[in-house]
Amino acid sequence: MKSRKLEKNVLIRWGLVIAGLLFLIFVFNQVVQVACSQLDQERMTDRLNWIQSLTVHDGYLDLTHAREGLTAYAQKSSVKIAIYSTDRHLLYSSNQNREALSSKQSYVFHETANSSVYITPIKADQQIIGYLRLEGPKTVVVGLGLLYFFFFVLGLCLLFYRDYIVRSYAVPIRFAAQMAENMLDGSFRLTASDSVRRESVLRLNLAMNRLSETLHEINRSYSTQRDSMTTLIENIGNGLLFIDGNGRINYINKTFKEDFKTTASHWELADYQEVLPYDEVKEMIDEAFSTRQRLKKQLQLTVHIERKHFDVSCAPIINHHKKIRGIVVVFHDITEIKKLENMRKDFVANVSHELKTPITSLIGFTETLLDGAKDDKALETQFLNIILHEGERLQNLIKDLLDLSKIEREHFSIQWQKVSLSKLLDAALLIFKEKADEKRITIDRLPGDEGWALGDPFRIRQIMINLITNAIAYTPEQGRIVLSIKETADESKFIISDNGIGIEKDQIPRIFERFYRVDKARSRDSGGTGLGLAIVKHLVEVHEGNIDVDSEPGKGTTFTISFKITTPPIG
Repeated sequence: MKSRKLEKNVLIRWGLVIAGLLFLIFVFNQVVQVACSQLDQERMTDRLNWIQSLTVHDGYLDLTHAREGLTAYAQKSSVKIAIYSTDRHLLYSSNQNREALSSKQSYVFHETANSSVYITPIKADQQIIGYLRLEGPKTVVVGLGLLYFFFFVLGLCLLFYRDYIVRSYAVPIRFAAQMAENMLDGSFRLTASDSVRRESVLRLNLAMNRLSETLHEINRSYSTQRDSMTTLIENIGNGLLFIDGNGRINYINKTFKEDFKTTASHWELADYQEVLPYDEVKEMIDEAFSTRQRLKKQLQLTVHIERKHFDVSCAPIINHHKKIRGIVVVFHDITEIKKLENMRKDFVANVSHELKTPITSLIGFTETLLDGAKDDKALETQFLNIILHEGERLQNLIKDLLDLSKIEREHFSIQWQKVSLSKLLDAALLIFKEKADEKRITIDRLPGDEGWALGDPFRIRQIMINLITNAIAYTPEQGRIVLSIKETADESKFIISDNGIGIEKDQIPRIFERFYRVDKARSRDSGGTGLGLAIVKHLVEVHEGNIDVDSEPGKGTTFTISFKITTPPIG
């Protein structure tokens, strides 16, 4: 389709060229004809003047002595001469054809195919005394047709040569220019033809091809590096904010959007003074612009209703002309680190407090015994029981701390095997009869499924013991605890419910923290260490299980522990 269109354009172009040449020849021919006509008129005028001088004497037309001269002149000049009287009767004719003179022909110059005719009055003293008709051959330029043909052929040759020059030079150069424009637009796919014979144009095309290939490789390398850099910036763990030298935000990465819960629509190309809601950050950016120094601060920023901690760094971008091109601001979210630091501080404080209480009791009652209380047997027995109780409490605390530390280790592992949750629960209940009887708490073991699960029997038993201990501690006297085992399609569940004091909804996420107590006095009086639920949480996570807590203050709490179900062992 494209080649047909090109052929059609070529035919139209050559048609126009030939038409143009013919038009030029036509114009030139008209100019030549006009020039010949003017030359004929001048010759006729000269002849008329000579004939008039020969035939007019003393104001009269006298042909007596002029006939021989007129005839000789007519033969010599190959012209036809005819003289008429004022009443248009023929007086003299140089040829045998005697043409009459029309009454309308008083002054005429016209041309026929081969001759020029000139009719004019003969005057003497401004009076017409006769008429003269003069007919002579037209001036003809010899070889004019051949000249026209030569010009036509020469024009065609010049046009062919021009077309050749255009194909040899202009077209490749135009194509090279098109390649350059495409390269400026980022397209490097066009390739110049290497079939050009002209050395200069061939070298240009080869140079353009090498340039195109080189730029294509550079562009491909740049695109790869840009994509890699974009991927790195988008997926880096820190929020990045790029500000240009005019104070406008050029780019924010994905982490920044996630940390500050925002989109890029109203940030990009906006003035940071207008869109940044944090005065501390704007002050850092202003200072970095003015001092050209890298700045770093820890800031606490409010994101919606949440307070977050960030390590904020501002680094100026300076070019080789020592001019500042912009600022890059890095936001490193250290909120979790701060939480861990606070948890560590709380943990140390809680451990110190938990250790201090029994140790103080041990020292105090020991000093009392040494001061003479040992002489009173009843008092001695009471104090020794207190010392024993506090020692056991201290021992349990240290045991739980060591156990929790062991569970939280990265390489902590359990002995995976098929276990019956029902059998483990029945075994665990044996150690709580005395404790439950002391508070007159009823423990109901509901019939249910066997509850086969994958796990470590020792650690699952520890989970059950800690949860039952916790339920007894927070259930008032004459309360009720309900235990059951259930199976679903994917899980085996241990469910424990009590009608104790319950837990406020906002406190539920915190009950698995170390030393967190819903009712501190009740838990400490019951001998709890404050680490039981923290141990439960970590052990369930190690078993790849799940904990659900449902509680209502004043009505009680239900813990549901889910384990991966398995089939019963064979035999």
